Amino acid sequence: MTVSTLARYECEPGDREAVLALLEPARAATIQEAGCLYFHLLLPREAPDHIFLIEGWRSAEDLAAHRTAPHFTEIILGTIARRVRNRSVEICEELASPAPAGSESSSHHQLRSTAR
Repeated sequence: MTVSTLARYECEPGDREAVLALLEPARAATIQEAGCLYFHLLLPREAPDHIFLIEGWRSAEDLAAHRTAPHFTEIILGTIARRVRNRSVEICEELASPAPAGSESSSHHQLRSTAR
């Protein structure tokens, strides 16, 4: 089952650009990892000191491997997590996702069954 992470960084006032510069090598390495489906970096308009990351992983095992990678442990945990005012991360199972572009239902989200 696809796993997504939702991370929120609250930077010190005026420090978002510096944190983004620190984040770039980790982002570049993450998107090259086996199992990384996507990595979205979002900058909220109404919160200029915040950064949101949304990552998609093919499996929980791929996410677990990512969390032991040097770019995660050294850059994210070792540098960025200590620099920002607050960092929160939620791990989520994906329930709905957009249909591929050009498909019959591309304008609608498809729900996946969570029944086990």
